[in-house]
Amino acid sequence: MTHPPQPVRTVLCACLAAVALTAAAPGAGAPDRLIRLDGRLTEADVASIDADGRVHLAKDDTAVDLDALRRIDRPSVKRAETKPDACDVFLTGGGRLRAAAVTFDGKVFAVDWAHGKGLRLPLETVRAVRLGTLPAKEKPAGPPAFASARQKAETARDELFAVVDGRIQVVRGALLAVEPDGVRFVWNDKERRVAADKVYGIVLARRGPALDRTGRCLIDLADGSSVWMAVRGLEGGRLSGDLAGGGQLAVPWDAVARLRVRSTRMAFLSDLDPVEVREEALVTYAGPWRRDRSVTGGPLTLGGRVYEKGLGVHSRCRLVYDLGGRYDVFAATIGIDAGAAGRGDCVFRVEADGKERFKRRVRGEDPPHVVRLAIPGARRLALEVTWGEDLDLADRADWCDARVLKDDTN
Repeated sequence: MTHPPQPVRTVLCACLAAVALTAAAPGAGAPDRLIRLDGRLTEADVASIDADGRVHLAKDDTAVDLDALRRIDRPSVKRAETKPDACDVFLTGGGRLRAAAVTFDGKVFAVDWAHGKGLRLPLETVRAVRLGTLPAKEKPAGPPAFASARQKAETARDELFAVVDGRIQVVRGALLAVEPDGVRFVWNDKERRVAADKVYGIVLARRGPALDRTGRCLIDLADGSSVWMAVRGLEGGRLSGDLAGGGQLAVPWDAVARLRVRSTRMAFLSDLDPVEVREEALVTYAGPWRRDRSVTGGPLTLGGRVYEKGLGVHSRCRLVYDLGGRYDVFAATIGIDAGAAGRGDCVFRVEADGKERFKRRVRGEDPPHVVRLAIPGARRLALEVTWGEDLDLADRADWCDARVLKDDTN
């Protein structure tokens, strides 16, 4: 993260509204749920995670590699109610902390939040801070603009989102300080002061490649916070890990509602870029293929279930991926999206290195079908959907949970 030359900064971020964020105590009789890469489910309480990434279970001496899991669900941990006017600290590596107060000494943020005061975060770990709320008439435009700014791959200058005459105005320059009564910010080579009630948030400058989250975990907490980190271990009831940018974080295990793993042994195709895309409409055209959404932009939905990951396409569509021989298995759940209301008729095909490995006709009223194919050492994987006997009408095809795996999970 690079800022224009400026004096050493001391920043005190006193949020405009504090919120009580207390993790709910876990309930009895609800064991943790460990979902493995191959779909197997183990229900048992997690006792610890060692420095080698082995997850040890309380019920016996069983241990499983964290990298062999998709996620750990913790139904005993209940989400706490959070107020919409809480302050948010958005992290460079992804996720956010719901905070009550933040201070900044020019190098390190100190965050007061549900799990203690003075959590120290280096400047490089923080992407943005939301400090205030918006007038009702601004709410439709303000949050999306703020979200878009902090999701940009690069921003050369800090951006101040100020409320002027009830609407958002973006000012680009250099942040000097955030104090209880307002923000000091440099733009047009002059230091300005903006009253606290006129500040919605600040997006910090950032340069460099996007973070590769492979090998990291997304930790969802009961207070509404979530954070990507490389897990160091779970010991003494505290889960610890490293944040992107050099910071460290430790949270009570009783406050962790879910741990989602970006395994080095698995890759979702929606996280990869195809090396070849062919799309050809016959009669209708719903739009280009989408990542983690149906082709019409809605959630991926098959058989009443909503999927977080996958590919939404319309026939005819062919996507080719360069796997480089790194994976052994392709898996997905296929069908015509519920948004087609039972219509649609198409053919799903899978090729590995030019050889057809799977072909199935699917109609809108058919139940979802699970596909699992051995593709050991395949370099190129092609997913294709073509129209069936009803032209391409309503052919909103979903490759839900489309992923490739290394066949060495335990």
